[in-house]
Amino acid sequence: MPLPVLLPYSASTLFWWERVKQLALVTYRGCPELTDDDRLLIPVLRDLGVDARPIMWDDPDADWNSFDQVVLRSCWDYHLRPSEFLAWIETLERRGVALQNPAPLVRWNADKRYLRQLEARGIVIPGTYWLEEGQRVSVVDVLERYCWDGAVLKPTVSATAYKTRLISAKEADEIVQGPAMVQEFVPEVQTLGEWSLIFLGGEFSHSVRKFPAAGDFRVQTQFGGVVQAAVADSRLVAKAAAVLGTIDGPTLYARVDGLDRDGEFVLMELELIEPVLFLGLGGATSTLAQKIARLNQNLLV
Repeated sequence: MPLPVLLPYSASTLFWWERVKQLALVTYRGCPELTDDDRLLIPVLRDLGVDARPIMWDDPDADWNSFDQVVLRSCWDYHLRPSEFLAWIETLERRGVALQNPAPLVRWNADKRYLRQLEARGIVIPGTYWLEEGQRVSVVDVLERYCWDGAVLKPTVSATAYKTRLISAKEADEIVQGPAMVQEFVPEVQTLGEWSLIFLGGEFSHSVRKFPAAGDFRVQTQFGGVVQAAVADSRLVAKAAAVLGTIDGPTLYARVDGLDRDGEFVLMELELIEPVLFLGLGGATSTLAQKIARLNQNLLV
């Protein structure tokens, strides 16, 4: 089902709404009041007639059917409790709760094996050796087989570099067990940085460039990574849009993370569940708020 047509907001749009809409911005116990970035949405949504409030996804007292819409935001522990999180998603779906991003996309995106499917659809990703459930392999054997100098080892269900390690061919051998992925280390992440291109309502909004701390490979700020506002050129935006165009279904928000390597866009992640959206840049907060408000409006007309 395509997203509703997103018309420009005007004061007259707001006045005919029958009542204030109720919206849940979903977070987790480690950040019960949302991140600073996500909280930017609340006053802007209020001005659009939407009462938005943070709710923890595992709150036993939450009445999810009381909300006109539920928007996933800071669910940063889902990878630690994947079975519980996906069971909660299924409960919302079964009860007919309006969830963004939609439940089928959330389930698909929760396991990094989605990258395998995107590669089959023509999207370029780093060289990756996939380990299935219970499969065991020598990391050195993988490095030698593919002539890689180093590789990044990570679980297929992971977020914020959880259990993600860089392994060199010179290190002692290690046996790893699946489900997991052994991915060729792309050194350009340390020199050129990783791009994050943000799409709101399926349309490109803004971009940032992320660099790891000296001697590290992880671009996340909790590991010393640095985020810089950066303007992606039209070629890069088109490449990221092509990634988004391969998935099944519309998105309220999406973040396409990748490297611009020798003129080729290499996809690292397609984030559809809980990515930081850098809403403080430009008019991003207003853009996302208006798209949320328009979705709420269409749910009730």
